[in-house]
Amino acid sequence: MFQTSFKYYKSKNPPPTFENVLVIGMDHPNLHESEPLRHIDGSNCLGLKPPREWKVYELSTRPGLLLLANPFTCEGQRHWMMRSLVDYPMSPNTTNQSNIAQLNQDVGDSWWETLRSIPDVTERRKFAKQLRWVTLGYQYDWTNKVYDETRKESFPSELASLVRYVATVLRYERYSPEAAIVNYYPIGSTLAGHTDHSEDDQIAPLFSFSFGQPAVFLIGGATREERPDAVLLRSGDIVVMTGASRQCYHAVPRVFTDSELVEEMGHSAKRWNATDSLMVQRIDETWREVEQYIQYSRININVRQVLRENQLTLQAAS
Repeated sequence: MFQTSFKYYKSKNPPPTFENVLVIGMDHPNLHESEPLRHIDGSNCLGLKPPREWKVYELSTRPGLLLLANPFTCEGQRHWMMRSLVDYPMSPNTTNQSNIAQLNQDVGDSWWETLRSIPDVTERRKFAKQLRWVTLGYQYDWTNKVYDETRKESFPSELASLVRYVATVLRYERYSPEAAIVNYYPIGSTLAGHTDHSEDDQIAPLFSFSFGQPAVFLIGGATREERPDAVLLRSGDIVVMTGASRQCYHAVPRVFTDSELVEEMGHSAKRWNATDSLMVQRIDETWREVEQYIQYSRININVRQVLRENQLTLQAAS
């Protein structure tokens, strides 16, 4: 069932329809507004609107799956896109291109500066599409699907503050962000169905932030035999997998353009253009280049708590 849905939304010929895709915030019998949030101060510095303006929904068919309808300001979205492209792909964080960079004298620690230095637009876009993931904090071993205490880097403090703030508003006060995978999706790319079970703590929520172009997100059950729900994720939306949903199969079968979304559903994903505050010239110049990238890409930051409460290291668990 899961794979059938995945292939349906991935298909290019014929393309899928979006009539059964849930849109966060719109009336739907399976989307229920969640319990009242904690109203705390401090959101402005993180690019978030005040919690009283947030809309949080739970998907009744997947208990524990929380969907936040873009709580970011336009400037906040721009900020986190820039962080994802300019700062996070730098050493000592690991990327899918790290081994190539070590062998290639021309590729230094700054992926962003290398991208900017490519004069030809076609070659620049080709280079940009090669970046697919970055790991933050505990560096994930993709081959053995484990975390390693000897490969633990400092988790970005600003991102940690963002996730802790969202977690506290949602009443997960003890959440500790310790690892993140930043995924970069060119238009047309996919992420196959999987569960996240490498963390020692498999109960703490998983936080997923979407920026840029829209995507179809599939969330199924504990096995691949269950038919999944399809959810539209647009720029700024947040998915929080808690409770039973934390162990559910999920996937991204389709990343597409805002223009295609408007054509098919009458909705726009482009939520980051308007300026809600003045920015210094240097940031404006960087933003213009980031916006060029984001016209054909989606960025997803997913954050996990690796250790159980009161657990200090991975070695202690073993």
